Amino acid sequence: MQDLILEKLYKNIKNTDNLKSSHWKKLLTKDSNVFNKLSHFGFGSYTKKGFKNLFYDFLNKKIFGEEIFNSKTYKLYKSIFDQTHRYIDIDTIRHILTFEKLKAYVNPKKICIIGDGKLNGVLGAHLSFPEAKIYNVNLTETLINDYLILKELNIELNNSIGLVDKIDFKEEKKLNFIPANFKNYLMNKNIDFFITIAAFQEMTVGEIDNYFKIISSNKSTLYCCSREYKKLVGGEEIYFDKYPWSNSKKIFWENCPWNQKWSSLRYPFIHKYDGQVKHCLVDFS
Repeated sequence: MQDLILEKLYKNIKNTDNLKSSHWKKLLTKDSNVFNKLSHFGFGSYTKKGFKNLFYDFLNKKIFGEEIFNSKTYKLYKSIFDQTHRYIDIDTIRHILTFEKLKAYVNPKKICIIGDGKLNGVLGAHLSFPEAKIYNVNLTETLINDYLILKELNIELNNSIGLVDKIDFKEEKKLNFIPANFKNYLMNKNIDFFITIAAFQEMTVGEIDNYFKIISSNKSTLYCCSREYKKLVGGEEIYFDKYPWSNSKKIFWENCPWNQKWSSLRYPFIHKYDGQVKHCLVDFS
């Protein structure tokens, strides 16, 4: 390896192993090739362009409607994805819909993405709020995958990347990668907006509590999208309504309209999710 950030991340993998829920212990093993951007380990999909895209485009327009495909956010994502012949799949469409909604409520200076995958959240944060500083906190393997995808792109973020490798880290950049074992670095950093999409539903209850303490310490606004209920392979049961919301103020709280159906090439092609997905915007200030 020639890349110092990549070397440090690789050496740090073992330091986030003890933070994994049973879900991640099953999916992310020592044999997982997180250096392959096309690999799917449960943290999102990276889809290359191909002839099947025409069929998926048709199905996804049936699910989400035509309007989102003409939105500014969609066009910005597409301009980036086209650089590496990446297809805007259903995972990315959901992020586009999310940021289109969030722009009506927030205009943050500092954004923290908790549990991103395939760089979807980081890109959406940067494209929607280009002046904001971004923190990307996650398990180390996922950060490696995000970093490799980022380094292939010709975008401004590549000129200013930091890796938090100690709690008293002093060299923040425009984009800061934070392995989960250093998440307490985020305490009291005046981060005004946190985003987590389908991440809390796959953590231990203890880790969820730790992230809420960080959010509360920043007196921040939080966007959270997660299954209403999920039972992990090890038996852990995760309930959206039991997250430590404390006395946060609800700005919106509803079933997530773009997490009700999904598409595949298997009949009947458009499928309903097994279980409800909620999303909300809440204020901890």
